[in-house]
Amino acid sequence: MRAALLAALLALPAVASAGPFHDVVKYGARHRAPGTAAFTNVSHTIYLNPCLPNGCVVRPGNDDAKTDTSSIPQSQATLTAWPHGQTAWNNLLQCVRDMYAPFDIQVTDVDPGNADHFEVMVAGNANAIGVPGAGGVAPFVPCDGALENNIISFVFAADISNQDFLCWAAAQESSHVFGLDHELNAKDPMTYLTPPIKKPGFQNEASDCGEDTPRACFCGGTKQNSYQYLMDTFGPSNLEPATLAITSPKDGAWVKPGFAVRFESMSQLSVTTASLKVDGTQAQTIGQGDPHVFNTPATLTGGDHLVAVDAMDTGSRSMSSSITVHVMAACSASAPCETGHCLGGYCLPGASVDGGLGATCDSNDDCVTETCGLTGASGLCTDDCDAGNKCPSGFACVDAGGTNVCWPSDDDGGCSTNGSDVPASLPLFGLGLLVLIVRRRR
Repeated sequence: MRAALLAALLALPAVASAGPFHDVVKYGARHRAPGTAAFTNVSHTIYLNPCLPNGCVVRPGNDDAKTDTSSIPQSQATLTAWPHGQTAWNNLLQCVRDMYAPFDIQVTDVDPGNADHFEVMVAGNANAIGVPGAGGVAPFVPCDGALENNIISFVFAADISNQDFLCWAAAQESSHVFGLDHELNAKDPMTYLTPPIKKPGFQNEASDCGEDTPRACFCGGTKQNSYQYLMDTFGPSNLEPATLAITSPKDGAWVKPGFAVRFESMSQLSVTTASLKVDGTQAQTIGQGDPHVFNTPATLTGGDHLVAVDAMDTGSRSMSSSITVHVMAACSASAPCETGHCLGGYCLPGASVDGGLGATCDSNDDCVTETCGLTGASGLCTDDCDAGNKCPSGFACVDAGGTNVCWPSDDDGGCSTNGSDVPASLPLFGLGLLVLIVRRRR
């Protein structure tokens, strides 16, 4: 998608509001065929051209930095040379390099000649190429990864003396032709907003697209993360190994059918696709930008199951992780458990299993029921009684301050009102009484 001639009017507003840059839309949109884009195949070189010593002649036509041809001017134009001296130029070059330092992008002021590259002419004034009042201009914003080599953008150094402003403009115009839109983040070089004039760099956060108010992004959606976009498009300056970890449930956990699987990728790049497999059978797939969570089938049978997550990042690198879980079988009065305790429609492990019903606990995370009842300094895993205040054999249904839960007892289930081994009342957590039931929000 090609969207817009991007002209930048550089002014210095006193507050964080629209002011420095204003777009003129010249070209329509162009999408390439749908599909996941990995690292771009275009050049990773930005040539900052000061047009020294005698200026630059820019020819109208199809964009080609190798021949100084641009689609922006309507006739041949001449840009006067950089006017601010060598020290200022060296500072500008370093500033733009710092902007792109996290990424596999090289910024140079040595002409690459016939090698593919991107170019920013930092010279002349806006009138020379027919965009009066602009401080910088780029020909279009490519979408869907449809980047093109040898595109020239412009920053008009004869009209601007503020070095921080020139660095901001050079980073913005060069990134427009990489596919970045304007955004409402005053710290990012893709913004119109000030302060600050000296931008810290591309920000790793999702920001609204727009100039002074939020709008739809040129390439779709309403938000843009300029840092992650450049990372996914060009890669990092130092690409570290990619790994993946399943963060929930834990390996060996007892779970109910339909449990959620959450994972984290340890990669500088975005995950483009990830799939969940249960016992080798693919159960669910997610795409780039989706939350890193799956839901397993509610039809899983009781027993041990192998859960695996396979993913790929924008660098086409594969990563995976797997765990084994114990799925609790369904049970009822007519279909009792072969092992364990039937409560809440599932066969729960007993106190001999870490986290089982009646096992010792310090917090909800210790229990397969996600409910830990605390009696002074110690606690036991518990859960709500079944209808009719029923509990499995070896447990009694006791009052926990308005909630009835199953508690270990010598009685054979049923409802307890008192007893030497069962507290008569289990007040809820937070009341500061003898026994505390900590409820997890579900």
